[in-house]
Amino acid sequence: MKQITLPVLAISLIFVTGCAFGPSAPAPVLQPVSLQLQWITQAQFAGYYVALDKGWYREEGLDLTIRPGGPDTDLVGEVASGKSDFGTAFLADLSVAIQKNQPVVSIAQIQQMNGLLLIAKKSSGIKRPVDFVGKRIGIWGTNWETQLRALLARERIQREKVKITPQGFDMQPFLNGDLDVASAMVYNEYHQVLEAGMSLHDLNIIDYVLYGLGFPGDTLFTSRWLAGQNPSLCGQVLRASLRGWQYAIDNPKEAVDIVLKYDKSGTAVRSHQLSMMREISRLVKVPWREMGYTDRTTVQQMINILSRYKVLEGPLLPEAVYTNEFWEQAREK
Repeated sequence: MKQITLPVLAISLIFVTGCAFGPSAPAPVLQPVSLQLQWITQAQFAGYYVALDKGWYREEGLDLTIRPGGPDTDLVGEVASGKSDFGTAFLADLSVAIQKNQPVVSIAQIQQMNGLLLIAKKSSGIKRPVDFVGKRIGIWGTNWETQLRALLARERIQREKVKITPQGFDMQPFLNGDLDVASAMVYNEYHQVLEAGMSLHDLNIIDYVLYGLGFPGDTLFTSRWLAGQNPSLCGQVLRASLRGWQYAIDNPKEAVDIVLKYDKSGTAVRSHQLSMMREISRLVKVPWREMGYTDRTTVQQMINILSRYKVLEGPLLPEAVYTNEFWEQAREK
C-alpha cells in the first residue's frame, strides 16, 4: 500500500476540517401559525401540546403558537378577524356563529361527544330543568350557551324566568351556594366538585344527552378565507394535530406531563389532569368513527334540533359548518 506523506495528510485534514466546520446551510424558515383555545392550558387540549412538544408542527414547516383562552375570549371573533389562524370551539356554538354570518368553518371534529353537564346540589331540590325557574344558572359565556338555550326552549322555560350568571374558572361559587345550577364538563368541573369533598350522592346531574341534546364537542376551525387561500396550511396543522392526539391517547401520562410543562400559571394538578385525560380520550377516540372525521348526518341532526328550538334563526346547510377536505388531505401523507 502506498504511504501517504505527512504534508499530504495535513492538507487532507485541513480540507476535511474546513468542510466539517465551514458555513452550514441556513435553517428552513418556519411559517408562524397561531391556535386559539377555549380555555386555559389543560389536558382538554393535550393533542396540540404534544404535537408542539414533539416538534411535529415544525416537521410540517410551522412555528405554532398556542394561545390559552377563558370565559371572556371571543373565540370565533379571534379567528374570523385573522387575529388567530385556528381555534377550538363546540360545534354547536360554532354553527350558531356561522348562521350569524361569521366566516369560519370546522376542519376537524376532535371531540365526537362533548361531555357537558349541568349539576345541582340535592339539597337545592333541583332535579330537572323545570326546577330551574327562578334559579341562578352558571355558564361560561357566549362560547358555551347554545345547549342551554336549546334545553330551556325544549322544556318551554322562558329565558327571563331563570337568572343566567357568568361562571368563572373554578367551582367555588357553586360550592359556596352562589350558583344553584352550574355548568360542568365531565372531564373537568365535575371532578373539581368531587375533589372538593362532595360525593355523587350530594349531586343531581342534568345530562344534556338524556334530553336529546348530546352534540359533538371541540372542533378545530379556521376562517373561510384561510381555508380557501391556504389549504395546504390547513392540512399541515391538522396532520400534526391528529398525530399529537393519537400519541396523547396512547401515552396519557406522558401527555399530561407535557401539558404541565406548558402550564405557565402553575395551577394545574397532575392527578386532576390525569383524570381529565382519561375522560377526554373517551370523547376523542370512539369506536364508531375515525379520529377527527366529521359525520354529515350528525351535523344535520344537530342543525335540525337547534332549528326546531329556534336557537338557529335561519336555514343552515351542514356544508356551511364543516369540511372534511383537510382531514382527507391529512390522511393521504
